[in-house]
Amino acid sequence: MDTASCAALLSRAHSARTTSSTPREITRLLDAIWTDRAADPGACEKVRAIMGRQIWPHRISSGLDAGVRAAAKTGTLPAVRNEAGVLTHPDGRQYAVAVFTRADSLEDRQPAVDASIGRAARLAVDHLRRGVTS
Repeated sequence: MDTASCAALLSRAHSARTTSSTPREITRLLDAIWTDRAADPGACEKVRAIMGRQIWPHRISSGLDAGVRAAAKTGTLPAVRNEAGVLTHPDGRQYAVAVFTRADSLEDRQPAVDASIGRAARLAVDHLRRGVTS
């Protein structure tokens, strides 16, 4: 694809022309879904079930220990790689997490960026599990 064509495609994905959100807003939405406050409880259950079938293990799940379940949704645009979800630990405690990134490259495959999403999610949840409130 030539540069002009690529630029035209990318302009459609500009945040000023599309819907956008923040990690904080997304984790609030996930909390509302997981506590049946976002919609009818049946609809919230359907969303939880769909997210629980996430098949891509290369982002948030890549940073998790065995036994931690992730119900998550990826989001990908050129140079943007995100994932948000709820992590359920073996002790039953759940954590909503959202990691949004921007890459320096437009390459389709970005394994280092994808792995950083898992590491960031792990660090955030480990911090919460230790009860640190700073």
